[in-house]
Amino acid sequence: MPKNKKELTLQEIQKASFKVLLEIKKIFDENGWDYYLAYGTLIGAVRHKGFIPWDDDVDIWVPRADYEKFVQYCIDNKKKLKPFELHHYKTNKKYIYPIARFSDSRYSIKYNIAKDYGLGTFVDVYPLDNYDETDKKQKKIIHKYEKIISICGNKTMVKKGNLLRNILKYPYYKMVVCRYASSLNKMIAKIDTVCQKNNNRQTNRFGCLVWNCERCYYKNEWLYGKGKKSLKFNGTLFRVPYDYDRILREIYGDYMVLPPVEEQVGHHDYVAYKK
Repeated sequence: MPKNKKELTLQEIQKASFKVLLEIKKIFDENGWDYYLAYGTLIGAVRHKGFIPWDDDVDIWVPRADYEKFVQYCIDNKKKLKPFELHHYKTNKKYIYPIARFSDSRYSIKYNIAKDYGLGTFVDVYPLDNYDETDKKQKKIIHKYEKIISICGNKTMVKKGNLLRNILKYPYYKMVVCRYASSLNKMIAKIDTVCQKNNNRQTNRFGCLVWNCERCYYKNEWLYGKGKKSLKFNGTLFRVPYDYDRILREIYGDYMVLPPVEEQVGHHDYVAYKK
């Protein structure tokens, strides 16, 4: 963290991130695009009517067609949107993720592990693509790209497990970095294209393929259902999946039960401050 800059508290990060979410809601509502609160933010809306007390980010889902419209809108209206800005492989060559992040440039975030790309307080914007469980080839390619992107997006090797295992993994880490780090932006563009492979035909499931290929995929009716639903988050109504309970139970099990105290911590390894 830069000298003479005071680190934001968790509550200050939440407050700043909520302002970003409000700006996204305004853009989507004005253009008639669909979005849905997702993951921990959706749990927060259901269980706490706002942030999970220890959560340190905001997540939304956006169907692919509207996601692409949003990306293009941010490109076309870059000056108008200031101080808000989009981080995406099309707008930021240093960006390290296959999802988009909409952020407030009046703040700055510094990761301990992930490479820096100029992020402020932010909202994660996850694209939703059609999922075909019989398409094993697509899943294999996505899984390969996800691993490479994860490795190349970090400053150093992420150490997991015992010492011997980390030592054995190090040559693979160095090989991947040497081969792909300079073309990370192109790799992200590739996975984005591969994940859209089945969007031109009807499937009965969807998911955020670019981010969690090995995790849950959900039935279309759980998202769209028979109408639109909203829940209050920090006193403001936001769109949520039609059968949000089914989706959350698919991901987390009994999400209404609080986790043990030792697990009630944020999952991002960063510090934030105001510029």
